[in-house]
Amino acid sequence: MANDAMERERRGMTNSLTKRLHQPKNVFAPGHRIRMNIVPMFLMIFIPWGIFIFILGTQSFTLMYLRPFTAYMLLAFAILFWVACVLVAMNRRKWDPEPAWYSFFALMVGIAVLFGAYLGHYIYTTYSFPYYQVHDLKVIKNLDAGKEKGQNVMDAGLFYFAEGNKLDARRAWHFKQKTLYCVAPVIMGDYPSVPQSQSFDFWAVGKDCCSVASSDFRCGDYNNPLARGGIRNMIDDDRAFYRLAVEQATSLYGIQSKNPIFFEWALDPAATVTGWNRLGFNRFMAYCAFFLVFFIFAMAMATCAFSFIGRAESVYGEEIFDDPDWKKGGPKTEMDLRTHEQKVPGLSQRV
Repeated sequence: MANDAMERERRGMTNSLTKRLHQPKNVFAPGHRIRMNIVPMFLMIFIPWGIFIFILGTQSFTLMYLRPFTAYMLLAFAILFWVACVLVAMNRRKWDPEPAWYSFFALMVGIAVLFGAYLGHYIYTTYSFPYYQVHDLKVIKNLDAGKEKGQNVMDAGLFYFAEGNKLDARRAWHFKQKTLYCVAPVIMGDYPSVPQSQSFDFWAVGKDCCSVASSDFRCGDYNNPLARGGIRNMIDDDRAFYRLAVEQATSLYGIQSKNPIFFEWALDPAATVTGWNRLGFNRFMAYCAFFLVFFIFAMAMATCAFSFIGRAESVYGEEIFDDPDWKKGGPKTEMDLRTHEQKVPGLSQRV
């Protein structure tokens, strides 16, 4: 009876080993293969893409301008979610034999958050912020530089000068601080016209668009005879250098400028400012489309890479499959087991 029980136990253990050796391979772990679920694959594409769109939108447009604290808080929550994904991926690598998809998801979320924040900041500072700043200020029409004082239009963002106003290139000058900051006054009539207030308060400005040796100005729409508009310069750092250029011009030409206002000379200021907003939105759409393609490509590459993991050599030693006895169902007696132990070292320990 004892021998029969040992024989049944041995056969049960042998059949168990045979079952493990003959089971299908898993795509994501050596020696196994399973069917891939397409639903999680779609989620790993569209969840990071959705996070990217969300972060990019909150950092690029109105929310960032009106409620920057809320925008930064949403970004902080997205970063915390990314950190949680990283921690889960690290934990699964300890306990799960198939942790690759957790790591891949954490990587995609990190890319979505970081690039969403970086590109959102770029769109906001380059296009959205200048647009909102100018859009919130007044529009001044039929402005006469020969009569109006700068202090009366300090809250203006767009200027439309009256007919007869033009750039005075003969009294233009510059200030150089790595970049060449160019300025030219706007006057009513021809040179040497002087404003009634004796103060030149309206200055067209630009960078690296004038000569360093003479009174020359080639900025904005300077060469368009129909241009009589201006877009207020709202960059604090630039205004400091433009003010120095104006001080040099007033000293050189013996004129005054009590309340200088700086703007870019333009044919249609309103259309130019609206174009900033449109360009920002176009960049937003282009980045969204690019990262959708990127996440799809990354998923395809990850799927191909993970599929090769399952083609590695089995940890159980597949040379045993070529043995005729195993094709018949495995060793039947203890002597057969010892024979196979000689062919496949360590077999008894596996059993």
